[in-house]
Amino acid sequence: MPRIAWIYALTIVGIAFAAIFVRLALPAPPTITGFYRMFFAALAMAAWAAVTRRRVVRTGRAAGYALASGVFFGLDLAFWHTSIVETSVGLATLLVNLTPVHLGLYAVLVRRERLAPRFVGGAALALGGMLLLLGVPGVGANGMSSVRGPLFAIIASLFYAGYLLLMSEARREMHAFDALLLMTMSSAGVLASVGLAFGDPFTGFPAASWAAMLGCALIAQVGGVLGVVWLLRHLPPTYASVTLLAQPVAAAILAWLLLGEALGPMQAAGGAVVLAGIGLAAVRSG
Repeated sequence: MPRIAWIYALTIVGIAFAAIFVRLALPAPPTITGFYRMFFAALAMAAWAAVTRRRVVRTGRAAGYALASGVFFGLDLAFWHTSIVETSVGLATLLVNLTPVHLGLYAVLVRRERLAPRFVGGAALALGGMLLLLGVPGVGANGMSSVRGPLFAIIASLFYAGYLLLMSEARREMHAFDALLLMTMSSAGVLASVGLAFGDPFTGFPAASWAAMLGCALIAQVGGVLGVVWLLRHLPPTYASVTLLAQPVAAAILAWLLLGEALGPMQAAGGAVVLAGIGLAAVRSG
C-alpha cells in the first residue's frame, strides 16, 4: 500500500477518536478537554523536538499562517467539542464535515472561480440533509436548546474551513511537524482564553478524564491532525476535506461500539443525504 494511503487511513482513525475522547473526558468541560488536547500535544511535540535537536521554524510568512490557522482551529474545537456533548457523536462529526461546501463557496466568491452546476446541486443537497437532520425528533423538534448542538457543529465547520485554507498556505514552505507545533500552541492559547472567559475549571477531574484528554492529545492531535497537515502538502484543501469524509463514518462506528450510540433511521437518511451533497459539491475542484 502506498505511503499516502497508510497515512490517510491512520489519519481517519486518529481523528475519529477525538469525539470519543471528548465524551470519555466528561465531567471535564468540552472546551477544557480541547485545551488539554492542544497543551499535552504541544508538550509532547516540543519534547520530541528537544530530544532530536530539531530546529523549529518560528518566524516568517509561513509561520504566521500556521499561527493564524491555530486560532481558527481553536475556535473550531471550542464549538465542535461543545456540540459533541449536546448531540450525538455521529451527528456532530457529520455536520462539522460540511467544510468542503464552505471551501467551494470560498473558491467561487473570493477566487472568482466558476460556479459549477455540480457544486450548486451538491450544496443544495447538503443543505436539505441538514434541514432533515435538524427536524429529527430529539435533535431539533424540541426547541432551540436541542438545536444548539447541531448548530455549533455547523459553526465549527466554518472555522475548520478557515484552518484548512491557512494551514495549506503554511505548508507551502513549512515542514508538517513545524506547522503543527505552531498551530497547536496557538490553538491552546485560544482555548485557554475561552475556558477562562466562561469560568470553566481547569483541574479537579477524575483520573479517567485526564486519561481521555491525554489520549485525545496523542492519538487525535499528534497522530490524526499531523496526518491532515501532511496531506495538505500533497492535496488541495478542498480535495483534502473530501478525503476526510470517511471520518464521520468511522466516528459513528466507534460511538456505536464504545458509547452505545446508534443513529436512527431518519438520522441515517439525513446523514447519507449530507454526505452525498458534500461529495457532489466538492468534486467541482477535486
